[in-house]
Amino acid sequence: MDLDNPKPEEIKHWMKINELNIITAADTLGMSKRQFSRFLSGETNAKRVHTLAMQMVWLVKENKKELQSENNNLQKPNNKKIKKISIPIK
Repeated sequence: MDLDNPKPEEIKHWMKINELNIITAADTLGMSKRQFSRFLSGETNAKRVHTLAMQMVWLVKENKKELQSENNNLQKPNNKKIKKISIPIK
């Protein structure tokens, strides 16, 4: 992605990999839906600050995925067989 002038296709790709629609993408970046739509249409160009914010959103999301994966691995019980001793009570 060109940091100084991201193309609408690059922004759309960013939205796709982050599973965002126009409303959630605009909200995530702290701008109006109308302004974000202008970026997507190519009417106005996104600036470097917008590109950096998009990269930060992606980075945070990837870190969350990694942390969730680690937590899931920690929470899985070991598949070791546990030996039990049974003492009949009379």
